Amino acid sequence: MQHDETPHNTVLGVFATDDEAYVFMDAVKDDYPDGVICSSFPIPYRSTDGAVRYRTAD
Repeated sequence: MQHDETPHNTVLGVFATDDEAYVFMDAVKDDYPDGVICSSFPIPYRSTDGAVRYRTAD
């Protein structure tokens, strides 16, 4: 999970499950007016795998 406040999209957390990430995202989304981005990747993940899934909280 990242925030969109700076050009660096600082990582806010890495979670074992989507449910854990979404609970945290809902808890902190109001702290970041420009948004919070949650991406799910299988482990191991390689940028060449082609599978990217994300959810934003605005």
